[in-house]
Amino acid sequence: MAREIPSVGDLRRKSEVTDDETEAATDAYLKDEDAEPFVFESGHRVDVAKAIEMHPQARKVLAEEGTAPGLRRTMVMTAVIMGFPVQG
Repeated sequence: MAREIPSVGDLRRKSEVTDDETEAATDAYLKDEDAEPFVFESGHRVDVAKAIEMHPQARKVLAEEGTAPGLRRTMVMTAVIMGFPVQG
């Protein structure tokens, strides 16, 4: 049986990733959409741009001109939490 890959949300529930780190990953992307994958203290990393690409609603909302900054932030954070990181 294949082992299930945990999402960032799963890692948060296990306390392997903190809320502050999730916020930092979101902030890093909002400052630079071409930023390198974000590395959590646990050694996991998440490619925020790829997480957004894999999340249809986030992709749609972020592509719309005039999206309010608060909604942009919410959608990036949602994509980060639902994204699948890789270790080290």
